[in-house]
Amino acid sequence: MTINNISKIAAASAVALSLVAGGATAYAKERSEAPTNDAAVMSQAKVSISEAIANAEKATGGKAVGSGIENQNGVTHFEVEILKDNARQKVLVDTQTGQVVKTAAADDDDDGDQDQD
Repeated sequence: MTINNISKIAAASAVALSLVAGGATAYAKERSEAPTNDAAVMSQAKVSISEAIANAEKATGGKAVGSGIENQNGVTHFEVEILKDNARQKVLVDTQTGQVVKTAAADDDDDGDQDQD
């Protein structure tokens, strides 16, 4: 291989790398929400998920049928799905205080993938 060929390969590699890096940066900017690191949330929470469930059940008078972690506009909460009188409610509980911060009717399709049933 000549020095001229090595230079061409190096230049082509640099262009390809910049295209890939630029595409990754554009993709990252397009995503409105980064995935939540559940382990980090759980380790930094001052209340347990069990306490959050108990507080949500007490606040609504229903029974928990699901739980998880929800990030809304950069604020992370425990999410507890409650069933009461055959209706589902979504309850957000503060991970630091255990206080219920929001209660709303749960969507039938709350995973955001717009299933076609």
